[in-house]
Amino acid sequence: MITLTNFVRGFHRSFTRFKKYVEDPVCCYVDILIFLDIIKYSMKELIEGFKNLSRISARVAKLIENYAQLKENSEVNAYLMEKGLREIQEIAVTLPDFTLKNQLGGWINEEKEKIEKAKEEFRFQLGEKIKRLFQNEGMVVHGQFPKLRVGFYTILLDFEFGEAKIFFGPEIERIKSKVPLEPETIYRTIKKFDGVLKKTKFEPNEFYQDLRRAYDNCLRLAKKTPGERIYLMEVLNQYVLLKQPAQFFVDPRKENFREFSRITLAYLLYLFKKSEPVREDVHLYIANLDATTDKKRAIWIPDNEKGEGTYYSYIAFSEK
Repeated sequence: MITLTNFVRGFHRSFTRFKKYVEDPVCCYVDILIFLDIIKYSMKELIEGFKNLSRISARVAKLIENYAQLKENSEVNAYLMEKGLREIQEIAVTLPDFTLKNQLGGWINEEKEKIEKAKEEFRFQLGEKIKRLFQNEGMVVHGQFPKLRVGFYTILLDFEFGEAKIFFGPEIERIKSKVPLEPETIYRTIKKFDGVLKKTKFEPNEFYQDLRRAYDNCLRLAKKTPGERIYLMEVLNQYVLLKQPAQFFVDPRKENFREFSRITLAYLLYLFKKSEPVREDVHLYIANLDATTDKKRAIWIPDNEKGEGTYYSYIAFSEK
C-alpha cells in the first residue's frame, strides 16, 4: 500500500539520484514514471481516506443529535440513551487520533455517569407509578425488579431493551411481549386482558357435568377404569371438543371453532375450585417439579387473586 510516508521517501530517493538521471536518461525516464505513480496513488489514498472520515464524522454527528433529543426527557429515555451512547462509542473508536476525538471520549465518559443516575431514577419512578395505578383499582403490586406480581399476573421488566413481558401466573403462560416500559401501557394491557378473562361464562354445575363427560371420554379412549388418573390437559382437550357448536362437526372450519386458551381453561378451573358446593368426587393431583415446564403434562391454576397458584398434572373422578 502506498502511504504518505512512502511518497516522501520516494521523493527523497528520486531527488538524491538526480545526478545519475542526467548521466543516464533512460534510467531517469523510468524513475519519473515511478515517481508519477507514487504521486497518483498517494493522492487517491488521501482522497479516499478523507471521504471515509467524512462519512464516519457525519454518522457520529447524527447519533449525537439523536442522543440530544432523548436527553430532553432523560428519566424516561435513560435506557435508550445508554444504547445510543454505546453506538456512538463503537463508531468513535474508528476515528483517527485528533483533538476532537479526545474531546468526544471525555464527553462519553461524562454522559455514562449521568445515564446511571437517570436509570436509577427511571426504575424508581416506573415502579412507583405502576403501584399507584393498580392500587387505585384495589390491586396490590408485589415483588421487586425486574419481576413484579399483581393479581393473576407477572410483569417481567427488561430495562436493557426497554420492554416488558406479561404472563398469567408464573413465567410460562405469556400474554404479551414487547410492551413499552410505560406504566400506563403496562396497566392498560393487564386491565384489558383481565376484564375479558373475567367475562368468561361460568356455571358451576354445567362445568362439572362437562368436565366429567370429558374425563369419561378419556377413560374410554385410554381403556382405563373409572377412578384412574388422567392427564388434566387431555381431559381439558376433550372438554373443548364438547363445547364446540354443532356447526363445527358439520363443517369443521376455523370460523366454526370456539377457541379456549390455556389461560381461559385455568381460570375456569380456578372458579370451579372455589365454587359451591364443593365437589368432593373431583381429585386434582399436584404436578412434580419436572412436569411444571411441560405444557402437555401440567397447567398452572390460581389459588387466589394474589398471584399464588398450583401446578396440576392429573385429574380423577370417584366412581359413581
